[in-house]
Amino acid sequence: VVKTETPARVLERFRILFIEGINYPDNRIGTTIETLAFEKTAEQNFPLVINRCCYILVNHWQMQPSGRLSVADLVEMLGHLNDVRMTYSRVVRRLRQLLQLYLQGDDYIKLKRLNAVLNGDNAGKKDTIAEQPLGTLITRYPYLYAHTLVSEERTAENVETIKRVQQNLRQQQETNLSHYLTYQVRRSRLKVQLGRDVADNLPAVANPTLLSTKDLGMAFGQFAGKAEGNASYQDLSRSFVSQLQMQPIVKTFKGDLYDYIVSGVDLSYGKRSFNDRLYKIIYNISPDRDYQQLDEIGLLRTCTHVLNHLVVESPRNPQHFIFMDMISNLGAVFTTGLLLKIVLICQKVKPLLESRLSILFNHYETSQCKGVPWLIKSLENWNVAGAIHFGKIDASSLNFL
Repeated sequence: VVKTETPARVLERFRILFIEGINYPDNRIGTTIETLAFEKTAEQNFPLVINRCCYILVNHWQMQPSGRLSVADLVEMLGHLNDVRMTYSRVVRRLRQLLQLYLQGDDYIKLKRLNAVLNGDNAGKKDTIAEQPLGTLITRYPYLYAHTLVSEERTAENVETIKRVQQNLRQQQETNLSHYLTYQVRRSRLKVQLGRDVADNLPAVANPTLLSTKDLGMAFGQFAGKAEGNASYQDLSRSFVSQLQMQPIVKTFKGDLYDYIVSGVDLSYGKRSFNDRLYKIIYNISPDRDYQQLDEIGLLRTCTHVLNHLVVESPRNPQHFIFMDMISNLGAVFTTGLLLKIVLICQKVKPLLESRLSILFNHYETSQCKGVPWLIKSLENWNVAGAIHFGKIDASSLNFL
């Protein structure tokens, strides 16, 4: 019916079937829903049925701009379940109970996030975000989508929907960053060649991030320019990877990795405790394999452990003191650069790093943005780093700034 009826009519069908629970036009469907609702496994399985039905609608509607508003109507309908009149019907009471289970689960949270992405939540404007929950910024971070929007059911349609939305928004972000970079380069050239007055008359391009102009300039410089001495992050990673081609034993690799990570860390900060903790973490990773030759699995295993240590381990253990401490002492730009160094020598851990960032996003989702500026800066910096190193931005003109 989603292909043959208007969204308004489909939503009415959904309401009658799952919320009103009676008088559905097709008796066969109504009877089936009643049977499913009273099965012994209904509390585990029925929320999955509801979620699947939601995504049958969402996957179809999200492909048309006008249909995206219908996704918002669906989410709003579910969110106002408590406003629906009471009933004495045993079937309807059971459906309401099962709907409440769905609304309390992760899949409904992910549906709400997807709705925010599809309908372009405007809470990301710099002058309005302070009092808003962090969750309203989900639109800004496409790299989190695979970890924050994909439902537990992971149907092919759901995954494809998220990928399509992710790709579109990522391309849009890269375009916006590229236009801003071009503007800044042109402005700098005009200032040198013709003076400040002429440069100031150039039509402005808005900063597309939530970073200050100064912080964004630092991010561009760090991620695309000289990161340590005269070497860029690409230079450092290429040099390190060339050593790996000699297939060292794991213990030798651990020592080289430790040196590679701490090479740019501020000496006073490193000496306090950071270096010692990192050293112990690296050398305690599968010590029984120390004298085996390094292979791809060993590289992946080691980098995974290090990222878990530096950012956050898991949703069940969301401690992230080290990550916050790094940002407080080294700054969000350098901290992001340190994580980037690890990803550049083992790109298979990029999804893992982004899943670690999604754990922090989910953990603070309901917190006001003004309470987590360190996390917002980190998320914004990874947007920039990702666009430069894994996207299509040409940052070769940065040396003019």
